[in-house]
Amino acid sequence: MSGPVVFKQFKYIGLSCRIFVVFAALTALSACSAPVARGEFNDPYEASSRNVHAFNKGFDKAIFGPTAKGYVTITPPLLVRMISNFAGYIGLAGQAVNNVLQADAKGFGETILRFTVNSLTFGLGDLATEAGIPDNNADFGQTLYVWKVKQGIYHEIPLLGPSTTRDTAGFFVDILINPVNLLNSNTISAAGAGLYVLDRLGDRSQYSTFYEETLYNSEDSYATARNIYLQNRNFFLNKGVAEDSLEDPFADFE
Repeated sequence: MSGPVVFKQFKYIGLSCRIFVVFAALTALSACSAPVARGEFNDPYEASSRNVHAFNKGFDKAIFGPTAKGYVTITPPLLVRMISNFAGYIGLAGQAVNNVLQADAKGFGETILRFTVNSLTFGLGDLATEAGIPDNNADFGQTLYVWKVKQGIYHEIPLLGPSTTRDTAGFFVDILINPVNLLNSNTISAAGAGLYVLDRLGDRSQYSTFYEETLYNSEDSYATARNIYLQNRNFFLNKGVAEDSLEDPFADFE
């Protein structure tokens, strides 16, 4: 067996092992999280999370927010949209993997159709949305939800913001399982990281009113961000079904 083939096999074996370790850690953390009474947040480390929130808020005020405003000021709006479109386009590969893991045939068909249609513009345009083809935005956090993994502990991540145990594990597994990230190229990896940052800068500018109302104009920005994140995330996980059918973010995590 040739050297490159052996290396590639070990690469995929290593990937599978890392996914298993993340999944096992997630299961353990979810199981060990203290049950809470209905109507309370599962936020046992709120004090430390508030410290992270304060750091994130300071980073946004001093660096991220001004950089985002500068980015959209010096970059033509068309180019900002093209960068956002391309970031979504290359993310469709990992999205398709999650559709398969969720046994979501409809979602997989939508993702493949979006990829095919947007390939006509090399991913720089979003003809799929214009044609009414929905974007299901499947991620591994949602996959874990479909697999009945509890959401675990709420927390904030430095630079990334609000999350839960389940969604944090999902974020890192999404990085690992995205076929684009399996390409053995430092140039592609660096380009992907740069594209992610530019896309987030574009989002920060586009939703600047929301960010600033939440972070700077609310009485308790930590509690406001927590509430908005959990409600919106549960709405997404349940694909926009009626509120009384949603997974209760305050329910016991036994």
